[in-house]
Amino acid sequence: MIANRNAADDSQPQPASDGSDVTVDQVCIPTQSQLGPLFHLTNNNDTKFSFRRNPKWNKSRCAETLQTTAFESDEFGPIYRPDIQMLINCNLLDSSEYWRMKKWEIPFGYNYYMENITYEEVRDVLKLFPADDTIFNFTGRSRPKCITCAVVGNGGILNGSRMGMEIDQHSYVFRVNEAYTKGYEEDVGKRTTHYVFFDRSLRYVKPEDYPISQNTTYIYVPCRKDDFSYLRAIGERTAEFNVQPEHVRIIHPDFMRYIHFVWMRVKSFRPTTGAIMTMIALHTCDKLSLYGLGYNTKYSNHYFDRKYKKFRVVRLSHDHQREIRLWDSLDKEGIVYWYRRDVF
Repeated sequence: MIANRNAADDSQPQPASDGSDVTVDQVCIPTQSQLGPLFHLTNNNDTKFSFRRNPKWNKSRCAETLQTTAFESDEFGPIYRPDIQMLINCNLLDSSEYWRMKKWEIPFGYNYYMENITYEEVRDVLKLFPADDTIFNFTGRSRPKCITCAVVGNGGILNGSRMGMEIDQHSYVFRVNEAYTKGYEEDVGKRTTHYVFFDRSLRYVKPEDYPISQNTTYIYVPCRKDDFSYLRAIGERTAEFNVQPEHVRIIHPDFMRYIHFVWMRVKSFRPTTGAIMTMIALHTCDKLSLYGLGYNTKYSNHYFDRKYKKFRVVRLSHDHQREIRLWDSLDKEGIVYWYRRDVF
């Protein structure tokens, strides 16, 4: 059973004492002092419910932030922790921290049932990317007081929706997997500021359609041992997906455990990539709108399908129905806006 917090951390997340914006440390020198304290989110001693807190986290100064509504929610207030360590970087991984997370299967830790993922492999890959712990880059400018975000899934519900202009009016636009925009701007918009992906995300996409831009932040979720080889290729600029390493961020295993075991609470392998993207935005943005999430049979599987393709449920991989119920609850509580069209 999920509890409010335990004695080790019995208060709502608090802002950093100096009230300053999150800073970026580009020097990869792991030290214990850079790690935030652990907090626990259950009534038992199961360590998979222990998570790192980001000591640089600051409570939003936006008067209408969704944080306030989420904290006050009877359902979500006890589990909403935007101060969790969302990203992993080389400053946040030493050998003891690696072994703390070694006990859980990837993407929730660094165990892999077929092959060993070593500390050195993870450490050396993290060194190729920024020692950053925020998905937003405010270098040279102040943080906007209120950040509005659109999460755009690939659901066929967007085909013919004419939501493109509305989507592009947000401060940031998150996309995932086959994130086609060219030719679909009227329905899905044309801006992409954040792209959440796996190495398999682009397997059906031609290189000329890769979402490569100087203005995009790439958020990667390792799920297999081979993913570290894929990340190494990106970091060394030898990958076909040729993006600048300084624009890449890597999701922390604690954050993956947090959204899967605390929010989803299902038996499937992991949340969908769209759900991961939504949880990232939910824990970083002030206002959040969801588009193209929630597969159904009325519309084709994807908005870019040339012919109708029925959505097929793969229960062992993801629990789509649980995610739909979650978007429905978040929308009804006023925490997010969920574009339902004429389906949900």
